[in-house]
Amino acid sequence: MLQLNEPALHAGVVTDNGERMLDFYTRVLGLKSVGEVSFPELGVVHKLRCGHSLLKLLVLDQPATSNNPRGGFSSATGYRYLCMSIMNLDEVVDACRKDGCDIPVAVKEIRPGVKAAMIEDPDNNAIELMQMD
Repeated sequence: MLQLNEPALHAGVVTDNGERMLDFYTRVLGLKSVGEVSFPELGVVHKLRCGHSLLKLLVLDQPATSNNPRGGFSSATGYRYLCMSIMNLDEVVDACRKDGCDIPVAVKEIRPGVKAAMIEDPDNNAIELMQMD
């Protein structure tokens, strides 16, 4: 059984679209940069705070040999999406729409007292946003 040092699960996203991805996660979603680590001949990991968790954005020095398959979270197996529980769902989805992000699933009630939406970041990674009233 895991014995966690902290109550969080950190996620890593790999990109060769660093400037746009950093702008999206920091300016549009409001995650705070808490440091970066350089890996020679690989790239730079930007650490972005999300509650107790970190989103680690690895910006590659060289373009990747393949890309994330499009089509949302059910188009392929493996780690396919991030999920964030937030308090201002409509506001965040509106900001993402204004920023030009795809919104594959608009805000809707998925069960009593719970609304959700699915957005995509600039690299088409799926992000589920949920709000519980």
